Amino acid sequence: MMHKTIIFDFDGTLIDSAPGILATYAAVLEEARITPLIELDQSLIGPPLGPTMQRLIGLDNGASLPLLVERFKQLYGDIGIAQTPAYSDAESTLAGLKNAGVTLYLATNKRAEPTLSLLSKFNWHDFFDDVYCIDSHEPIFANKSAMLATLLSAHNIQPTSAIYVGDTFGDFMAATENGIPFAAALWGYEKWEMHAGTPAMQQPLSALSALLT
Repeated sequence: MMHKTIIFDFDGTLIDSAPGILATYAAVLEEARITPLIELDQSLIGPPLGPTMQRLIGLDNGASLPLLVERFKQLYGDIGIAQTPAYSDAESTLAGLKNAGVTLYLATNKRAEPTLSLLSKFNWHDFFDDVYCIDSHEPIFANKSAMLATLLSAHNIQPTSAIYVGDTFGDFMAATENGIPFAAALWGYEKWEMHAGTPAMQQPLSALSALLT
């Protein structure tokens, strides 16, 4: 029998957020005339904005961090949203699962404002019974594990009756810490070959409904 509750990550799982996020980081750093300490690549996608920006600018520029984070938020609304596509199978998969009676949730480290803007862009609001973002709780969630714990409690979901679909090892750990079965979106940003033995789903996203039985 198919799992009746599926919780999705967003970046790297349903949307290819790398182009928009990396373009926004580049614009912010160029504007501030700061050369990033590490390469702007897909390894930056997934963790929260603040710690990622800190990695890019280093401790010596720590005083600039709040300003750069705020500038990223301002620019992402224009640059990032416009350059973020959905994965080709995402909408048909969400629609198929919803039509099959599966309850869908979204749990993402992305901020609420861009998450809701992207859901509007793709017209996906009706697919999800609830959306949990890193800053949609007061105080903000410490991590993805805390977010999932709150979601399970708020909606009275038994962990073993759900499944979490995410693209990073951090997603896997958050699911495992909450006792939720996990399916790895290998099309995302994690280098799964570094985590031999991790439960992983290797089929395309469109095959999800057939896999979760």
